[in-house]
Amino acid sequence: MEKFNKAQAKNFAAAQKLVDTYASSSEDEGELDEKHILDLLYKNYKPSDSAGSSKDAARTSTFLENTLHSGAATCLICIGSIRRVESIWSCESCYCFFHLNCIQRWANDSMMQMKVKAAEQQNGQGHYNHLGEFVPPKRQKSLHWCCPQCRRDYQPVDKPTQYNCFCGKEVNPENQPFLVPHSCGELCGKLLQPKCGHDCKLLCHPGPCPPCAQQAQVSCLCGKSSPRSVRCIDKQWRCQQTCKDLLACGKHKCNQVCHQPGKCPPCTSKSLQPCECQRESKMVNCSDRKWKCQNVCGAPFACGLHICEKVCHAGPCGDGECPLQVRSCPCGKNTQVRPCNEAEETCGDTCQKLLSCGQHTCTQRCHRGSCISCPIRTKKKCRCGLHEKELPCSKEFTCETKCKQMRDCGKHACNKKCCGDQCPPCEKICGKQLSCNKHKCQSVCHNGPCYPCKLESQINCRCGKTKKSVPCGRERSARIVCLELCRITPKCHHAIKHRCHKGECPPCGQVCGLPNDTSKCGHICKARCHEAVRVNKPKEARPQAKKYEYKALPHPRCEEGVIVTCIGGHEVATWPCWNSKPTSCQRKCARQLKCGNHKCPLVCHSVPHPQDMSVQAGCANCEEGCSVPRPTGCIHACPKGCHPPPCAPCNFVIKTKCHCGLNQLVYKCNEYFDESGTVQEIIERREKLRSCGNRCLKNYPCGHRCTAICHTGKCPNPELCRKKVRIFCACKRLKQEVACDKHRAGQTSLECDSNCKAEQTRAQAAEQLQLEQKRRDEEERNRLELEKFEAKFGKRKHKERKTVGAGPAKAKIDWQRRAIYAVSILTVVGAIVVAFYADS
Repeated sequence: MEKFNKAQAKNFAAAQKLVDTYASSSEDEGELDEKHILDLLYKNYKPSDSAGSSKDAARTSTFLENTLHSGAATCLICIGSIRRVESIWSCESCYCFFHLNCIQRWANDSMMQMKVKAAEQQNGQGHYNHLGEFVPPKRQKSLHWCCPQCRRDYQPVDKPTQYNCFCGKEVNPENQPFLVPHSCGELCGKLLQPKCGHDCKLLCHPGPCPPCAQQAQVSCLCGKSSPRSVRCIDKQWRCQQTCKDLLACGKHKCNQVCHQPGKCPPCTSKSLQPCECQRESKMVNCSDRKWKCQNVCGAPFACGLHICEKVCHAGPCGDGECPLQVRSCPCGKNTQVRPCNEAEETCGDTCQKLLSCGQHTCTQRCHRGSCISCPIRTKKKCRCGLHEKELPCSKEFTCETKCKQMRDCGKHACNKKCCGDQCPPCEKICGKQLSCNKHKCQSVCHNGPCYPCKLESQINCRCGKTKKSVPCGRERSARIVCLELCRITPKCHHAIKHRCHKGECPPCGQVCGLPNDTSKCGHICKARCHEAVRVNKPKEARPQAKKYEYKALPHPRCEEGVIVTCIGGHEVATWPCWNSKPTSCQRKCARQLKCGNHKCPLVCHSVPHPQDMSVQAGCANCEEGCSVPRPTGCIHACPKGCHPPPCAPCNFVIKTKCHCGLNQLVYKCNEYFDESGTVQEIIERREKLRSCGNRCLKNYPCGHRCTAICHTGKCPNPELCRKKVRIFCACKRLKQEVACDKHRAGQTSLECDSNCKAEQTRAQAAEQLQLEQKRRDEEERNRLELEKFEAKFGKRKHKERKTVGAGPAKAKIDWQRRAIYAVSILTVVGAIVVAFYADS
């Protein structure tokens, strides 16, 4: 029992889940704005006024309206509603919708059954019938599948593999509330039928395209009327003029209204015309002047014994000669020309005509009449091939064995005696329960799934004013749209504002409108109606008991906006009524403190006078330091606490070096950064404080020392320098002292005088003598080296005898050269002495 109870609870939970899903499947999709969508579809299309066109347009409109209703379309395979968010496939012939996975499964099953049946037929190689004729196997049909609704054949390559919109431009179109479900929202663009060269101007839509609404300038069929503007679908229009062209009979004129030239109908005028044999006459159409009566000719031939047996003909009967004069023997081997009154004779040869068995020939002599049955005895097999027996060839052999093969339905045995592998199709009624669970299949017994039920059932709305025909089996799940208001008494205090429906009324979506007694604030409750809310009941032992009940819930907290000021008086905001107690706004208090420089840093707090932004009880004391700006350049903080300006003068002592960097100066911060006076006075005062009073150590660009007192920046007035500068001539003999300003002006050297030029001449002569003496010494040295070389490596020369008593010859002294050397030395020494004194 424990296992049974668990299984029962599990099945009950699964059934409950299925019921909940089924109940919500038709309610999870909201209503669409049908009028807006239809107006958007027909924006580029102007319907035609003709009767045929309006009929076709109404057919398209029906498809559109059915598609806009959620759950109106039904899949004939699974007998389920087609929702707007599900993938579908539509037939190109009947435009019927199917779930994409359902039609894929249908196509696969249909083609698999054809393959199995084709494989079974391939095993049969044909057979011979009772006449001995070979009967080939049945021709196999090409592999295909068909639409469940209109039975249109599709090839295997046409099996849908993806979800496309109706026009085929977009794959997997998204569901948009402002478009027709399963459409892409683009122009259809399909060529209209019948083909006129124009395409459909509707947005992507289900069903057939409406008739062409384009205008064309065309004439009538006969071309006699002037062209006029008509709808493209009505281009073949007729005027009311009569044709009056001469007909083929040559006597009457065409009296038909406007038609294409050269295509006049046959003449319908009647006249008295004789038959071909000229025996009878009657009124016939001009187009049927040649007619035959039913009289036999009966004219005698030339033999006088036979007559013509033809029915009503023109002309003579075979030129008068009897056609029975040329005859053959009964077996047809000999031909003779004999009088027609003599009987035909046999030729005496063997007959040899093929007997009825189709295998043997007649062995009798040429005879009149039909041949006898084949008497030859042969072994024959029955049609099923199980038994064999010797019989006359003309007789058929059938056994009593019943065929046990299954017929094409795959369910019933053949049971035909001696079938011969040609079992007839099953003739029994299928009788299976269809998917609607109401009717049984009335088709001949077949293999595979049955076709959907084609019957329709009529359903009514709850009030009974609206009726609708739906496929059989869809009575419970089909949705019927009734425009009448619901007549069920509401469970709350509001008036009914929803349409007639199936099942229980939907939850009331109106505003409550009653005073909120929960918060007791006096405001009207603006929440959704909660007087009858569906809640789940606790589990009960009875499985058939309802799982839910309706209860009145208390009013929710009041959300009415109330203007509330924060406790610090900083802001005014609209807060819900249930939370309308003044609280801190979490801003800073920002009230001006006594110091006058800072504001209260506390978070919004309670004060006696919220509108006053000056310091009040509860505000914090200022604990900041002095924030008064210091004089420009002063970097020392005020030692006092936060106070109103101004601060006391800064007495901080500053130690720094003077401008020249040799001495250390001491002065007060307030003296140096004192900003009283003009800008020039401030600059001069600061310059004086930073100066040591001594002479500047810097040099002018000319190289002389600056004459100004210790200062900052570049030295002033370098052009006033008057220091003495010594200048020389080119040979450095003459010198002179000049002022610095003249030296800068360009006086940098002196001109040599006559003494300088004479001195230069003497110096050049002395240099020349020195070079000459150097040359002579070089020649003497070369001569001595040559003599040494020859003495060492040359032939020995005859030595002359020295004279006894002769002394060495005295060398001659060159006084001129010595004088030049002395003068040169004196000149150099004098130049050195002059330069030394000039520097000092």
